[in-house]
Amino acid sequence: MKKSGWIGITAAALVLVISGGALAVGNYVYTSGTTVPCAINEDDLANKPEQFFTPGSGNGPFKGPGWEKWVGHDVSEWWMVGVPYAPVTIPVAEGIELSAWWITPQNTNNKTVIVTHGIGTSRRDFNTLMPAAMLVKDGFNVLLVDSRDTGESTCTDGRHSAGQEESDDFARVADWLVQEQGLSASSIGMFGVSGGAIATSLTPAKTENISAFAMESSIFDFNAAATREVEYQGFPGFLWPLALVAAQLFHGVDLNETAVTDAIAATGERPILILHGDMSQRLDYQSSVDFVEYAQSIGKSVQLETFVGADHTEGMLTEPDRYASLLTDFFDSALD
Repeated sequence: MKKSGWIGITAAALVLVISGGALAVGNYVYTSGTTVPCAINEDDLANKPEQFFTPGSGNGPFKGPGWEKWVGHDVSEWWMVGVPYAPVTIPVAEGIELSAWWITPQNTNNKTVIVTHGIGTSRRDFNTLMPAAMLVKDGFNVLLVDSRDTGESTCTDGRHSAGQEESDDFARVADWLVQEQGLSASSIGMFGVSGGAIATSLTPAKTENISAFAMESSIFDFNAAATREVEYQGFPGFLWPLALVAAQLFHGVDLNETAVTDAIAATGERPILILHGDMSQRLDYQSSVDFVEYAQSIGKSVQLETFVGADHTEGMLTEPDRYASLLTDFFDSALD
């Protein structure tokens, strides 16, 4: 064989080796960066609607010393003492059930909000229980749900899918409320916290059985947000494109299957509320600004409420009364 032939073969082999190595790295970033506990976090085990607490040092929703002032913070004002609730399981796909609490205040206004949590937590996390309590205390029924692979819901692969599979599941949850609980779609809303907000933002493309959507933080440019999340998890951000390819190649998961822009377009006349701290480390505030500007540019009803100086989900602690009013007023006006 000519020398040039060997050079070509060697170059091709090097490309394959390098490509294979790059994909292996991407797969590691994907599997490590999207891992969720398939369990209740230890610091949330004692939390329930009638009594819950902020997490301890180093376990808050954002990193750094800024969390320390909230360790042991008194949130008892929001405990749902004496409010009836029951555990329910909701089938959403073959072999997959979501675990939830069905919370029904005695002074119900007959409007219902599906509430779900962030990535790596569960319905027992304070920053999901607290807004749920804000709604319950104003008379809303709340279905407080563990996403798949978290809390007490079915564990499939121990990874989140950046809202893709989760939004499919929540479309089925809305169907369950209509078909099994006899609710009208016009009386059902959804509120997602952090990672739950990502699922919430995609759900309008999956169902007509939810009539209003609220989010604690949001994303618009998914790949930019994912790069930020990869960096938050301790990996170099430039590895994200490799993780994206590895997810689809090795796991059959298309993390861009439903685009945020398509979901915004699918909202129709249904309104959206976004609550976002402008100092959030986890989900960049600019992402919500971009979300709103795009939604308004295509004629959608969207409202952004900023919590100045607040880190990730911190607005509910820094300005709880305002947070509660914004959330309850939005759903009260949006739902029948």
